[in-house]
Amino acid sequence: MLSNLSDSAKATLCIDLASSLLGLPFDTETALKLSGLKKTAYANGRRTVEKILDISKTLGIGEICVQVGVSQVQREATGLLEAYKRYVGQGQGEIDFTHPQYATMAVFQACKRQKLKPPKTKLVPFSHLKPAQWSLLEKNWEKFLATAPAITAQDVRQPASRVEEQSERGQGVASGTARKHASPEKVEPYHNWKKRMLEKAYRELEQLRGSG
Repeated sequence: MLSNLSDSAKATLCIDLASSLLGLPFDTETALKLSGLKKTAYANGRRTVEKILDISKTLGIGEICVQVGVSQVQREATGLLEAYKRYVGQGQGEIDFTHPQYATMAVFQACKRQKLKPPKTKLVPFSHLKPAQWSLLEKNWEKFLATAPAITAQDVRQPASRVEEQSERGQGVASGTARKHASPEKVEPYHNWKKRMLEKAYRELEQLRGSG
């Protein structure tokens, strides 16, 4: 795939990925003009470069909210996604909820519920869906929200409350008894991950240029 891309297309794709990792705005229309690619070819090329550079990290609700500037809907989006999992999980087979389409749609719907104009043009790329697929998922969520009026503020607060409860339990165990197990592995801060991935992307890009 990369052998079919021009140097300008490769550079544009790398800039696009770097912007995404850093949470910076990126004009896709301008990128298409600079790359000389059509939308489908551009999307395919972007996924290929992601795989080569090993940076195809699935973003969660919190990271998506930060990158599109709607952090205020994070809690509600998390609650909506949990409710949606219960809704579609009844009587259906295994569903891969780690696919970014679900987290992205949860953020989109949370924006609408809070009377915020959802940044759809920024959100859809995070979902890894084609426009037609996004429309189908959106209709499915609208049906879910219409038939599940019991989604209340309590449902939305539930994930956060669960985290707080687990935290309190953990503090009680730590203060009352000695720990019998090693502490769980710390999660790498997202800004550190972004910096590391960006540096790796540039190194890989230089290697690709050198081998070409």
